[in-house]
Amino acid sequence: MQSILTHTKMELKLFFRETLALLFTFIVPAISFVVFGLMFQTNSYDGLDYFQAYIPSMIAIIIFTTAFFSMGLQIVIDREKGVYKRLKGTPLDQRAIFTATIIKGFFAIYVGTIEIFLISKFGFGSELTEHPFEFFLALTLCTITFFSIGFIVSSLAKRMQTALGIAMIAMYPMMFLSGATLPLEALPEVLQKIAVIVPLTYVVNVLRDGWNGTLFTSGALVDIGVLFGILIVSTIIGTKFFRWTD
Repeated sequence: MQSILTHTKMELKLFFRETLALLFTFIVPAISFVVFGLMFQTNSYDGLDYFQAYIPSMIAIIIFTTAFFSMGLQIVIDREKGVYKRLKGTPLDQRAIFTATIIKGFFAIYVGTIEIFLISKFGFGSELTEHPFEFFLALTLCTITFFSIGFIVSSLAKRMQTALGIAMIAMYPMMFLSGATLPLEALPEVLQKIAVIVPLTYVVNVLRDGWNGTLFTSGALVDIGVLFGILIVSTIIGTKFFRWTD
């Protein structure tokens, strides 16, 4: 336990020193939420008002950016710098490193989520969810699923430039073809069909179900099932190819 705490402190210190991670985890989603809120707060989307739809959406973006930039990319950077190779010479085992990395990811997402809550409550006077337990379950499932995808990035990319390229290429379809920033019904039909293969689409749907109290209804089963499928496949791939050192 002590080794986990020690490495978690180190991971958090490194996290707050990484400008790119802080930018995409805290700054970009918050600014996007404020801008879209000022523009579209009177609109409704598929029967939901702006905040019912887009508080979960911005948190979905935080999950994506944390998994790809704060975890997947950062692991590649640390591996390339030889951080994990040096740690092999210490009593710290790989399970402690893995656990600390997961804790750091959850910390980043929880802080980002609270940031969106505060902006919603005090910036726009919006009510928060009446279903905190369902939302917490949805948030946990979506987070773990995208962490597994982030580990695929760190498994397949050997260099920082490769991992950054993967993250940047993935960012645009994740943000704009998932319903996280633009309503899917407002997109051309061909883009709506492409949204089916974008993993963040299902994160947005499940988070909205949790936020609005429909997580335990039949309408949420497909989205939940897809996320579980992604989690299983990603875990298998990540376990097979992931290496702490080159």
